[in-house]
Amino acid sequence: MAKCKECGQEPKRSLPQNNRLHLLFTEIAANVPAADGLYHNHHWWKVMFKDRYLGYNEYKTSSGKVITELKSTADCNVAELNDFMARVERWAAEHNIWLQD
Repeated sequence: MAKCKECGQEPKRSLPQNNRLHLLFTEIAANVPAADGLYHNHHWWKVMFKDRYLGYNEYKTSSGKVITELKSTADCNVAELNDFMARVERWAAEHNIWLQD
């Protein structure tokens, strides 16, 4: 995808991408029990997939303490979100979850 002519940054994710991703989390939540045998809500699944496929940002305080937080899909550009979505969709397909194109 083309970079912004003014600032040179890649565009952030698109609204259709975001909607599709949330639809996928909703389908997973409704149809796949987690390893603990329970059905969890879409937000739980989103956190689990971010942990598995996006990772964490680390921040070091002035005292040397390291603080970690899950990376946010909101900070992904289109290519990064495409990669994340492909991984989640592959996992979903392995669990018989498919979205209509």
